Amino acid sequence: MALVTIADIKTFMDISLSLTQEDACQIVLDGLQSELETYLKRPVENQAFTETYIMPSDHVGVPMGSFFYDHDSTEIAAGASVTDHIFTEPPATVYLRNSPVTTVTTVTRTPATVGASTTTLAESSDYVVHRYGLDIYGSYANDKIVVTYNAGLAGADIKIFKLMILRAATREMQNMHDDVVGVKDLEPRNVAPMETGFLERELLAVKKYRRARVS
Repeated sequence: MALVTIADIKTFMDISLSLTQEDACQIVLDGLQSELETYLKRPVENQAFTETYIMPSDHVGVPMGSFFYDHDSTEIAAGASVTDHIFTEPPATVYLRNSPVTTVTTVTRTPATVGASTTTLAESSDYVVHRYGLDIYGSYANDKIVVTYNAGLAGADIKIFKLMILRAATREMQNMHDDVVGVKDLEPRNVAPMETGFLERELLAVKKYRRARVS
């Protein structure tokens, strides 16, 4: 789904378009939304994604007794050593490629062991959802984690996104119109081409929505 439609362009510019021009307009709109998402490093609309991760090979357990659990006097009297500890895995953080995460549909884990079966993890007990990804409990080195989720900004509610695309598309369509009319008239039209794409000042206006990440 696109933030701006061909009908929006017709209304904004108060023009009519031929079928060929509508096809060209759709190419422009798709490209501009993609350009905006590339700059923001995140989708501007909520979309579904599926990603696969392999737990790092150095993902190892730590003794719970060091900070979570220790034997009480009853267990020691029964023969447990004070040096005995239960080992657990610290949660592994999976950073998803798209944000903000709105919902997580499914998370599955497949152990690296040959012939191991795939299990579906449960939210809260097996993983916790954050805007940037997941904290996964009970995973081990080289486990395969598959996450299906929805992520993206509420682009329809952030009015500046639509206005930016409308303005940039208008410049693009105006250039196209001047070129076509000039060819039809068989004479050059002394009209300076308008700048295409987003202007620097337009991008600065939405910089606060840009995702800050290393990769």
